[in-house]
Amino acid sequence: MARRRALAARYDSLLASLANVVKPVPRLSSADDGWHLYPVLIDFQALGLSRADVMMRLRDAGVGTQVHYIPVHRQPYYRALYPGLSLPGADAYYERCLSLPLFPAMNDNDVDTVVNALAGILTDAA
Repeated sequence: MARRRALAARYDSLLASLANVVKPVPRLSSADDGWHLYPVLIDFQALGLSRADVMMRLRDAGVGTQVHYIPVHRQPYYRALYPGLSLPGADAYYERCLSLPLFPAMNDNDVDTVVNALAGILTDAA
């Protein structure tokens, strides 16, 4: 857990310079996060790129990412159970969320690589 927390803190610090487009998902200061993921919110519309474009460019830079969890109301079971259910807040969160790599074997340079790749994409898109 200590290593994951250290990596998350490094992400927090390095991503601060990209805060106009990329922000860590807000969290409670009182929460004891397990850091199994490092999700960020990206304003893809302001960036002028789709999430798929960003993911592909990160992959080309050697950085694997994942789409954060699809909202529960969009899962087939719940779509069938509650047809037409609209949860705009959940959808808005999902549309902006992307999980960056976070695992205990990462080192500080790995986090730097991820953030530098993301910063490069932002610069190229500007």
